[in-house]
Amino acid sequence: MIQFHVYPGGKKRIVTFSYDDGHRNDERLIEMFNRHGVKGTFHLNGIKYLGKTEAELAEYRRRYAGHEIACHTVTHGWPARMPMQSVTAETMEDRKILEQLTDYPVIGMSYPSGSFSEEAICAMRACGIVYSRTVQSHKNFYLPEDFMKWHPTCHHKDALPLCDKFLENLDSPWTHPLFYIWGHAHEFRTEEEWQVMEQILQKLAGNDKIWYATNIEIYNYMMAQRMLQISADECLFYNPTSTDVWVEKDKKQIIHIPAGDTVILCKEV
Repeated sequence: MIQFHVYPGGKKRIVTFSYDDGHRNDERLIEMFNRHGVKGTFHLNGIKYLGKTEAELAEYRRRYAGHEIACHTVTHGWPARMPMQSVTAETMEDRKILEQLTDYPVIGMSYPSGSFSEEAICAMRACGIVYSRTVQSHKNFYLPEDFMKWHPTCHHKDALPLCDKFLENLDSPWTHPLFYIWGHAHEFRTEEEWQVMEQILQKLAGNDKIWYATNIEIYNYMMAQRMLQISADECLFYNPTSTDVWVEKDKKQIIHIPAGDTVILCKEV
């Protein structure tokens, strides 16, 4: 039996961080992330970057390097309260501005103020958005059933008490696969609040059994797993994507299928 509950390097847990709006505090937060070796996704409103000089854009590129920039609508509208033509315009304009900043396709999103509707989701999909985070924290560690309704584990103010639970039994593939922490960098107003984030990172970072990923890396990896082509006897694996994937066979064997490669397992006789 083949299971998809393993991630790059055969790891069985994921940690990701997600921060909205863009703020000068992003720089300090990213410095902390870099120091601890974790990754974040930063959902930005494009209006803040209109009219910037190339030197200013280069500075933003430097700030967010190694992390993901994603959409948050161009002016922080409320998608559930807008006509769909406005949702489309807000999304596409945000993409265009942010793609000038990043030089890569910006196809992730978080809903401003957590506002979304089924119509808004359809409009965003039509704009090329492939995932979007809500603010509906579930205080659990499961993967999303629908990437356009990606509910996080918790806001960062609630994360510290959950760290120990997430770290229990790290080799188990069945429990707690994803710890998704979200917030706004402007919410760090005191040194005590920054210290709590430092404690969270000290607990979660530096563990070789955890994959530290951006939102889009998680989405892309899971899509690549789903595209894996497997023979009927589960002995031949073809990976048609540009992403290396790992799977587990019979709850005991981790199999690495490199990008564009075929792996053939020896059959038992």
